Amino acid sequence: MAELGIAELAQMTQGLDENKKLIFNQQYQSEKKDSGITIILALFCFDRFWLGDIGMGVLKYLSGGGCGIWWLIDLFTAKNRTDDYNRNKAMEILAAVRMM
Repeated sequence: MAELGIAELAQMTQGLDENKKLIFNQQYQSEKKDSGITIILALFCFDRFWLGDIGMGVLKYLSGGGCGIWWLIDLFTAKNRTDDYNRNKAMEILAAVRMM
């Protein structure tokens, strides 16, 4: 999936008043993850921890990255997993802001 861009964020926050948009943007900016950092962490098998997938992170680390296969796959899919994490986090924040 593509990176969560400005246009998609604007579409998500459509219908919110300016105060709620400001709260959403501040919260999202503080919680989103950088795909570059995820790729660097994937080199050392710590990317799953960074993206909040603790159980799989422990399993991956203890298995040596699945004897290198899992490590290689995660290295190439790190950007997409970061984009998915950011999109899910934006939806969680949006739901919380709408309840306010």
